[in-house]
Amino acid sequence: MKIHIGERIKQRANELRIGPTELGRIINTSKQNVYGIFKRESIDTALLEKVGKALKFDFFSLYLNPKLAPTKDTAKPTKGNKAYPVQDDVDFNQLKYQLSDLKEKYELLKKVNSLLEGKRK
Repeated sequence: MKIHIGERIKQRANELRIGPTELGRIINTSKQNVYGIFKRESIDTALLEKVGKALKFDFFSLYLNPKLAPTKDTAKPTKGNKAYPVQDDVDFNQLKYQLSDLKEKYELLKKVNSLLEGKRK
């Protein structure tokens, strides 16, 4: 199975709702270069590592296990579909990134709730 790494990077960025401008800022490149990355079928390992850290995903694991690829299903959970479907052979690093993402969202929700409670009083 051939992996189009640029498409996988684009999918992950979309899942995290990170646009090309923001991703470019995080990895210290231009928006145009990010669009170029999205079109690539292959990528330099140093750049892939940098993008992986920015998007909290181990893209190298895709080459070992293509089932770990980010999918559009993970972005919007539906009834009976968890936001992060767990597969039998999911590796530890992927779960660690997912937990980190969930922790960030939880902290944001706590802040929103406290602000709403303050408004009520």
